[in-house]
Amino acid sequence: MSWPRKFKAYMLEHSTLSDATIEQHVSRVSMFARWLAPQRDNLGQVNRVKTYGYPAAASADHTRGYFQHLEKTHYVAGYRQHIKTALRYYYDFLLYEHAIKHAPDLAIPIRRNGRDINKTEYVLTDDQIQVLQEYFKPFPRNNVIFICLVDLGVRLHELLLMKAGDFDYGGNQVTIHSTKTEITSKYGGQRTMPLSPRLAKGMATYCAAQFLGDKDRLFHISDSQVWRIIKKAGAATGMPWLHPHLFRHYCITRFAQATGADNVSPIFRPKEASLMFGVSPEVIAERYDHPSTENIVSKALKSVYSGG
Repeated sequence: MSWPRKFKAYMLEHSTLSDATIEQHVSRVSMFARWLAPQRDNLGQVNRVKTYGYPAAASADHTRGYFQHLEKTHYVAGYRQHIKTALRYYYDFLLYEHAIKHAPDLAIPIRRNGRDINKTEYVLTDDQIQVLQEYFKPFPRNNVIFICLVDLGVRLHELLLMKAGDFDYGGNQVTIHSTKTEITSKYGGQRTMPLSPRLAKGMATYCAAQFLGDKDRLFHISDSQVWRIIKKAGAATGMPWLHPHLFRHYCITRFAQATGADNVSPIFRPKEASLMFGVSPEVIAERYDHPSTENIVSKALKSVYSGG
C-alpha cells in the first residue's frame, strides 16, 4: 500500500476529520513531498522514503525552508496554517507506525504576507446574528448547531466531538473536548464554557427528541457538512462570506464586551479566557481582534491584564 493510502487510512481511524479534509491533508503533504524531491540525494533514509515518502526523511531545517518558500511565494497565512496541520497529522502517523522516533519541530511562526494585507475581514454583528437565528429556527438540529457555535465559540472538530453528557444543566456549564495539540498539552484535552439559557433549553429539547444518552454523539455529520449548512445560511441571508469560524470570533468579542454588576468594569480575564477558549491571551488579541469592533478584545485584555 502506498504511503498516501496508509496516511489516509490512519486519519480515517484516528481522527474525526471529514473525508474531504482528509483528502486535502494528503494533498498538502504530497505538495511538501514534491518540493523535497529535488533534494532527495541529501535526505538519506532511503528505505523510509520508499515506504513513507520524502517528508518522512525531512529534518527541521527542511520544514522551515519549506514554510519560508511558501511565504515568499505568497501563499496566504491561513493556507500555510492548514499545511502545518496536515504535517502534524502526517508525523503523528509516522510515530504511530514507528517509522520515526521524533517528529521535526513544527513550531514555525506563520507570518502574514502581501496577499493577506488586502484580504477583507468580516465580523458578525448582533443584528446579523439575529437574522441568522430567525433563519435557523425551523431546523431543529441546525438551530442547535448554530447556537453552539455562537454561544460556545467552538471549533468545528470540537462541535463534532460533543456528547449529550457534556452538558451539565445543574452546574450551567459545558465540557468542550479538543484534539488540538495546544489544548491537549496545556489544558488536558478539554475545557469548560458557561451554558447559556437558550442553549440549555435548545439542547435539552434536541436530546430528548433524538433519544440521546449521555455517551451519544450529538451530531452525526462531518465538518464539511456543517460548513455547507453555514454557507447555505449565509447565501440565504445576504452574507455569502459567512463561514463557521466567524462565530468563534463573534463569541470571543462578545465575551470581551461583557461587564460586571456595575455595567462598567469588564469581566474579561486573560487566564479565564485562555481556559474558556483554549488559546493564550496573546493569541486571542492577535487573531480575534478587529478594527471594526474598536479593538475591544485588546482593550479588555489591557485593562485587566495585571489582574489576570
